[in-house]
Amino acid sequence: MQYALLLAAALHVLAAVFWAGSTFALACTGGAAMERLFKPQLGAAVLAFVTGGYLGHTLHAHAFGRAEQVLFAAIAASAVALVVQIVGVGRATLALRDAARDQAAPRALAVRAHRVAAALLALAAIGMASARYLPSSSTDAAGTPVPSDAAWRDRSVEASPQAVAVAGAAPRPRADAVRVIAPAGVR
Repeated sequence: MQYALLLAAALHVLAAVFWAGSTFALACTGGAAMERLFKPQLGAAVLAFVTGGYLGHTLHAHAFGRAEQVLFAAIAASAVALVVQIVGVGRATLALRDAARDQAAPRALAVRAHRVAAALLALAAIGMASARYLPSSSTDAAGTPVPSDAAWRDRSVEASPQAVAVAGAAPRPRADAVRVIAPAGVR
């Protein structure tokens, strides 16, 4: 399981870095070599979505807290960036194949599409990087409030002196004892 997560995370990062990096480069260079990079960019985008979907399903399946909301916004931004690239750059690439037509208008369309996609991919990268530092979930799958991981780590159990078990004494529930409930998935 850990190896699958490591492989998926590595492939996700590599694909996303190629997709975003080549988009930024094409946006800055006026679309130089966009015809050769269009298919590899689409392949990297698809790989980023597939591996990201696996990671999201594995790591965030039953949560929709603040971190998952930010991740969802980042996914939406990258999906819009992909659609912009498919529509804008795809249309420009098809128009550039026809040598009889004017080359300036399709190239300008592609450059605009790359610039918009670059801005959206930058927002997606910021969202995905910052989501790691937000609390994971505020409710479980049934909608029951659940403290964040930080709240579970920082919670200390207070017990009255009478509730503390004496060595050798059998523990038994008392009226003034504190009941400790473990978070979901912890035994």
